[in-house]
This record gives sequence, structure tokens and C-alpha cells, in this order.
Amino acid sequence: MADITHTFARKLEVTRWGRAVEAAFVAGAVFLIMQMLLLALFDGRNPMEPARWTAAIVMGQEVLWQTGFDIWVLVGALLVNFGLAVLFAWILTPIIAEMRLPQALATGAVFGLALFIVNFYLLSGLFPWFRVARGWITLFNHLLFGVTLAWSYLRLRDRN
Repeated sequence: MADITHTFARKLEVTRWGRAVEAAFVAGAVFLIMQMLLLALFDGRNPMEPARWTAAIVMGQEVLWQTGFDIWVLVGALLVNFGLAVLFAWILTPIIAEMRLPQALATGAVFGLALFIVNFYLLSGLFPWFRVARGWITLFNHLLFGVTLAWSYLRLRDRN
């Protein structure tokens, strides 16, 4: 047990937390853009619909029924999206802090899969409107998020 604690403590020490936040913003932006784009292209959804789903977490379900563009819904969605991206980065980056790129990318993909399961199967009881987004597009975007987060962190970590 002491070895596990020592190893994790070392990982926390070598993690570059500022770089983790930067990587979170990269991965969060990729996720949001791809989710909006792919759901519009392949599922025929309004590009603002994923933003409304996300904003409804903090703004309430009434934003789900809005149509068209609403700047405040977009702001709410961005705050939630990037806040969660930073939280997820702070979980993943200590795990991958000392990994080489191939192992980190694979770990990022597994992390993305775990996020998909938690977000769309476990937490959908609290936020049932997310159930409609279960499918290959959202799964793909979660895998992409994890891989992008891992790739971005490792690239940023090695900068001066």
C-alpha cells in the first residue's frame, strides 16, 4: 500500500497542472465542436441542441424547449463544458503524467469510454434529456475527448 501511495504522490508532484487546464480547453473545444457538427450532419439535429442539453444542467430544463440561437444558453453550455473538461483533466493527467504517447493515448481513449458510460448511462437518471444522445456519435466524441486531452497534455507538458 505504501508503494501505491508513494507512486501516486509522485505522479501528483510531476503533473503540470497549468498545462492540464490548457489541454482541457483544447479537448473541450474539440468535443463541443465535433458534437454539434456530427449530430447536425448525421442525426439531423439543430447544432444548438447539444449546447441546450449541457446548459440545462445549470439553467434548468426550460432551455431544452428553446429554438434558435441564444447567447446565454451558449455561455451556460460553455461554462459547464469547460468546467467539466478541467475536472476531467485533473483526473486524467496525473494518471498519464509519466506515460509515453501511445500508452497515454490508449489510456485517454479508455478514460473517454468511462466518461461516456458515466455521463450517458449513470448520470442520465439525473439529467434524462441526455438519453437521446446515446449512440455512436457521442461515444466517438468521448473517445476523441480522452485522446485529445491526453495528446494535448503530453505536447503541452513538454513545452518550457
